[in-house]
Amino acid sequence: MKKTYLILILLLLGLALSGCMASPPDALIRQDADNTALISASTGHLEGDSFSASLYFRYENTAYLAPEERQIQVERNETPEKALVEALIQGPSVTASALSPLFPPDTQVISVTAQGDTLFVTFNEALLSRYSDEPKDLTSGSWKVESPLRRQLCMDALTATLTETGLCAKVQVLVYRENAMTTSMRLPQGYFDGTDNEALVSFLTRNEETILTPHNAAHVLLNAWLTQDWDTLYAITMKENRPGAQEAIQAYSSGRVLTGFTLSPGNVSADGKTAILTAELTCIGQKAEDSPIRYPIRLTRDGGIWRMEYERLVALMNQK
Repeated sequence: MKKTYLILILLLLGLALSGCMASPPDALIRQDADNTALISASTGHLEGDSFSASLYFRYENTAYLAPEERQIQVERNETPEKALVEALIQGPSVTASALSPLFPPDTQVISVTAQGDTLFVTFNEALLSRYSDEPKDLTSGSWKVESPLRRQLCMDALTATLTETGLCAKVQVLVYRENAMTTSMRLPQGYFDGTDNEALVSFLTRNEETILTPHNAAHVLLNAWLTQDWDTLYAITMKENRPGAQEAIQAYSSGRVLTGFTLSPGNVSADGKTAILTAELTCIGQKAEDSPIRYPIRLTRDGGIWRMEYERLVALMNQK
C-alpha cells in the first residue's frame, strides 16, 4: 500500500515538473516585440555637435561675396560638411540684410563625400533650374551679365565656405539628374552660361577675386565714388555714426570728383578687426604735373563686412 502511494506521488511530481518546463515563467520568455524599442538604427533624436563657420553669400547686388559668422548644428546622423552646405542653401540670417542667398529654389544637397583633399558635393537637379526672378530669355539686357554672374558667385560661395573651414582644398560638384542622358554627374558648363553645353566642369578652387577682402572692399568703395554710385558707397560705410541715406548722399555728391585710383595690397591688424591700405587718387581739378593724392584707407570689420567710417570717407572725398 505504501509502495502504491509512493508511485502516485512520484507520478504527480513528474507531471508538475514537466508542466513547468513546457511553460517557463514570463520573465524568462524572450519578448521580441517589446524589445524593438530598446535598440534603434536612427540617431536623429540624439543631440548633435556644433561648430563656428563663415558662410559666404552675395553682398548687395555687387559681384562680391561677404561672410556671415554662424554656429552650425550637426545632427548625429550627418557630417559637418553636409550640415555646412545645407546651411548655405538655406541662405543668410534675417539680420544679415546686406547678404542674399545664391542657390535656386528647391535646391537640395544629396550627399557630401571626401576623397583626399577633395569634397564631392552632390545636388539634386534643382541646382540647374532658373531663379524665381529670371525671365525666359537670359541672353539679352542686364541678364546677359547677371545670370552667369550669380551662378559663378554661387559656386564661389560654396567653395569659399568649405575651404575656409579647412574641410577641403577643392570641390567637385555633382548633379543627380534622374532622366538625363549623360555618362557623368559632374556639373555641366551650361550651368554657367544657360546653354545646353554638356562639357564637364572640373574641380572648383577658392576664388579670392570674388570675396570681399579688405582690398576688394576698398576697391568697391573707391569705384562707387568714381562712378558716383552713391547707394553702394552708402552700403559700404559703417553703420555706426552714419547719418541717413539722403544726408550722406548729399555729402558724397558735394565732394571732389574722382577720376582714377590705385590701391596698395594693405595689411590686416593682429586682432583681425581693422585693415589699412594706401590709395593714390586723381581728381578733377588736379593739374597734370600734380602727384596723385596719397591717403590711408582704414577699414573696420562691421558685421563680417569691411567698411569705412563715414567721417573718414567724407574727409577723404574732400581731401585737397
